Amino acid sequence: MRKEIYGYLAVIAAASMWGIGGSAAKALMNQDITPFLLVKIRLTLAFLLMVAGLFCYNRQLLVIPRREIAYFAVLGTAGMALLQFFYFYTISLTNVATAVFLQYLAPVLMAVYAVLFEKEKLGWQRGSAVGLATLGGLMIMLNAGSTNISLLGLASGLMAAVVMAFNTIYGRRGVRQYHPLTVVTYSFFFAALFWWLVSPDAWTAGVIHAGNWWLFMYIAVFATVVPFLLYFTGMRFLSPTNVGVTACLEPVIAAGVAYLTLGEVMGWLQSCGGLLVIGAVILLQTSSEPQAAEAKDKQADIV
Repeated sequence: MRKEIYGYLAVIAAASMWGIGGSAAKALMNQDITPFLLVKIRLTLAFLLMVAGLFCYNRQLLVIPRREIAYFAVLGTAGMALLQFFYFYTISLTNVATAVFLQYLAPVLMAVYAVLFEKEKLGWQRGSAVGLATLGGLMIMLNAGSTNISLLGLASGLMAAVVMAFNTIYGRRGVRQYHPLTVVTYSFFFAALFWWLVSPDAWTAGVIHAGNWWLFMYIAVFATVVPFLLYFTGMRFLSPTNVGVTACLEPVIAAGVAYLTLGEVMGWLQSCGGLLVIGAVILLQTSSEPQAAEAKDKQADIV
C-alpha cells in the first residue's frame, strides 16, 4: 500500500508540473514559436540534460542490451515524440484547457484496453473514477470557451489521447525491467532523433528571441525531464488506468494557471469540473479494489 501511495504522489506531482508547463508552452506559441520548433528544442534539451546527469550520477544506467534498442525506438517515436507534438499542436489550434482535456480522454482508452485485453475488472470505484475524471475535464473545456473546436484541433487532441494511452501501456514493460532514468533518457533520445529526421528545417519554422530561452529551459526541465521521471516512476506501482485517471489532475492545474497567467476564462462550471477530477483521484486512492498490474510489479526486476 505504501508503494501505491508513492506512485500516486509521483503522478500527482508530474501532473502539476505538466499543468504549469502547458501555459509556458502557450506563451511561447503566442510569440511565433511553432509546435514543431517547440517540440524539437524541448526534447533535445531534455535528452542532453538527462545524459549529462546520468554521466555524473551513474553511467551504468545508460547501458542497455542491443536487443532492446527496437523497444526504446518504438517507445520514443510512437510514444514520446508524437505525444509531444499532438499536445502542443492542439494547444496552438485551440487553448490549454481544450488540449489537456482531449489528451486526458486517454484513461478511457486505457480502461477499455485493460478490460478487453488484460481481462481486468475495473469495479465500480475505478469505473466511477474514470467517468468522473472525463466529465470533469469536459466541464473544464466547455467553460474555457471551446464550444467551437475546429475539426483539425479535435483530431489532433484525440490523437494525443491515443498516443498517451499507448505510451503508458507500452511503457510499463520498460519501467518493470529498467530504471525510470534509463527509460526516460532513451525515450527522449529517440523522440528527439525522430523530429530531427522528420523536420530538419524546423529551426527556421519560428522566431526565437533571446528572452525565450529561459522558457525553453523551464519547459525542458520542469515540464519534461522531472515530470516524465515522476510519471514513469508512478507506473511502476500503479495500473495504467489508475495512472491515467490520477494524471487527469493536469487539466485542473492547467486551467487554473492559464486563468492566472494567460487570461483564459475560468468560471463556476470549470471549478465544478475541477472538483469532479479531484474527487475521482480521491476515489481511486481510497479504493480497496485490487489492481491487475500489482502482482506483476512486485515481481519486476528493476535493473
